[in-house]
Amino acid sequence: MYWTCCGTGAYLAEVLRRIATNLNGQGRGALAGAEIRRAATERVFGFEIMPAPFVVAHLQVGLTMQDLGAPLAEDGSERAGVFLTNALTGWSRTPNKSIPFPELEKERELAESVKQDIPILVILGNPPYDGFADMAVDEERELSEAYRTVKKVRRPEGKGLNDPYVRFFRMAERRITKGTGQGVICFISNSGPSPGTTGEASAREARKAGIEAAKTRT
Repeated sequence: MYWTCCGTGAYLAEVLRRIATNLNGQGRGALAGAEIRRAATERVFGFEIMPAPFVVAHLQVGLTMQDLGAPLAEDGSERAGVFLTNALTGWSRTPNKSIPFPELEKERELAESVKQDIPILVILGNPPYDGFADMAVDEERELSEAYRTVKKVRRPEGKGLNDPYVRFFRMAERRITKGTGQGVICFISNSGPSPGTTGEASAREARKAGIEAAKTRT
């Protein structure tokens, strides 16, 4: 499971609590602790681009693991699957510019190993959305290119496809279809695939990829 823009890790902690509840309900007993630790380090991942929330997320996951009776090793041999990285980039193997800080270079390598090598079945998140965002560039710009061709309505204009959440949906769509071929995408967003110049192309790409989109209003 992968949580985009995990912030301070509140949702990640809740996912781990749910896993613990399920394991205890299955009567795993003493084995539950080891399985929860495996989930926190190898199966449940969060990406965050802001350093302060990233640090808090590690703290929150660590405290949650203690509350669940499955603390991570204090010698540093175990770490929560939370990484300081841009969730939209680094999914393909391309040359990277060097970073003059060894710790950040190592963090990027760990994050990209997760992005490129581990199959993802569930992608959750509350990605940023901004109808007045600036145009994306480079790898992020390429994410929305498939949504810029339409057949039933006029070509998208203006800032609709520059909304960051559109890039996150396309990233998630690619990870499911090109990775495992099956899975779940669940985002909180300010919009969704719907009739219109922006929604028509995104809904078409989702259908072509075999993704059924559902939108819930509260």
